[in-house]
Amino acid sequence: METVTPSLPSVPGDLSADAREAGRSGRLRLPGPFRGVCFDLDGLLVDTEPIWEDAKRVLFQAHAVPYDHADHTAVFGASEAQSVRYFTHRLGLPPEAAPEVGVEYLTIVERLLRGSIPVRPGAIELIASLRGRVPIALATNTRRSLAEVILEHSGLAGSFDAIATGDEVPPKPAPDVYLTACRRLGVAPADAVGLEDSTVGVTAVKAAGLTCIAVPSDPAVEVTAADIVLASLHELIED
Repeated sequence: METVTPSLPSVPGDLSADAREAGRSGRLRLPGPFRGVCFDLDGLLVDTEPIWEDAKRVLFQAHAVPYDHADHTAVFGASEAQSVRYFTHRLGLPPEAAPEVGVEYLTIVERLLRGSIPVRPGAIELIASLRGRVPIALATNTRRSLAEVILEHSGLAGSFDAIATGDEVPPKPAPDVYLTACRRLGVAPADAVGLEDSTVGVTAVKAAGLTCIAVPSDPAVEVTAADIVLASLHELIED
């Protein structure tokens, strides 16, 4: 069940600048000056990237097409529609086959997700430290049905005051997922912070007007456009 908090007055000053300064000094702890916190899901809170990659491998094998890790990175952080278009092309199928490829892929993903899903270091602790102190939202490109499966099997179900997904609004890198999450929290984007792990996600956070903290699961991912880049979610937890 989503809850919506009343709109809060805007916090004076440049929160992104304040956050950058705190981040440089190693003093940034959430919630800090923020009135709302928005989390990405895959790769940031949960370690599902190996599952998504396994699903791609199974899909390609079913069509007798060699799979390479580059096929995973090519759609890292991309929307479902973008990923399916890429798969359809790589499988040598005509564009009109995309809907069938999408159904096949999502069926594989859902089957693989129905096991224990590990969380990223610091995820549970950070969420627990924020609950009841500041409204928190999930802002993910993953469709809601799969996001709910992931939350259930990772132990994170019921952790968020609001959820916004990429099948409800235009997905990242468009800002809509984050704008929707902020609206459902009753928080102005300028007063919120978004946590991401991908280039596409960072682009969406910045386009929506939130302060952006990147905690990449893959150090090779380009996230320098974020206001702050950290190695772990643990760095954001108050002592």
